[in-house]
Amino acid sequence: MNAGRIHFGQTSYFIAYGEDTHEFRTARTFPKLVLIETSINNNGDAVFTAPDQNSLIVKLPKSESELTTVRLHNQWPVEALDCGNDAGIWFSRFLLDKPSGIRLGYYRSQYKRNIKKQFPKRFNAFTKLRVDSAGIYSDLTSYHLLSEASIQALNTELEIPVTANNFRGNIVVDSTNLNAYAEEDWDWVRIGDAIFKNVKPCTRCIFTTVDPETGVMSNHREPMKCLERINGLKEAAHINCEGKKGVMGIHLELWKRGHIRVGDEVLVA
Repeated sequence: MNAGRIHFGQTSYFIAYGEDTHEFRTARTFPKLVLIETSINNNGDAVFTAPDQNSLIVKLPKSESELTTVRLHNQWPVEALDCGNDAGIWFSRFLLDKPSGIRLGYYRSQYKRNIKKQFPKRFNAFTKLRVDSAGIYSDLTSYHLLSEASIQALNTELEIPVTANNFRGNIVVDSTNLNAYAEEDWDWVRIGDAIFKNVKPCTRCIFTTVDPETGVMSNHREPMKCLERINGLKEAAHINCEGKKGVMGIHLELWKRGHIRVGDEVLVA
């Protein structure tokens, strides 16, 4: 079935973490993180920009001497290559208004995270999950898809509308023929040369309440609260595992590598 076309895509291989604790930092507690934008320059360096900050250029670390351990949810350890003092100072000044306290890590390509050991209850409840579904620094998988139809349906219930940016999807599908939340029923997704498998509905957290344009968190838990009311988990095993959380989009596992581009046709089965 033709489900529409890609609207935009994004991903990340970096992680901010505390200099002393080595705990990861996200916009759940540091909302200003959503204001940082990234790009790649002609030399292959990462470029970070943020309001009222000079641009930061980071040469991607390659030396094993930069290897460090960062701790995710429940102190789960992952490997990272530290990006150096300049990056640490830049992130610390932007997030903490001081020259230290935050470091920046980059993924180590040889490293593989075992989400089955990290989330054993989820593997029992969501039976399509595999170890190969894992992302490195994301909460669960590296790929997340949602549709504009789902965003539009949510906005009919909200006083202040949101955009797909509130949900940080890698892939946003747009089509005049889609029903709201239809993506939750897709098993397979093909975009360009790449093929993905739907492994789990994406339950949403307080991160969605951070305005992506201002970096300010909602005082009313919206759109998270509304989503919990109108589109929660549906299967009993899923609810027993994660509670009555709202769902927006799906977690994908990459089954066949390929290039995808804005405007690509999206085929689903």
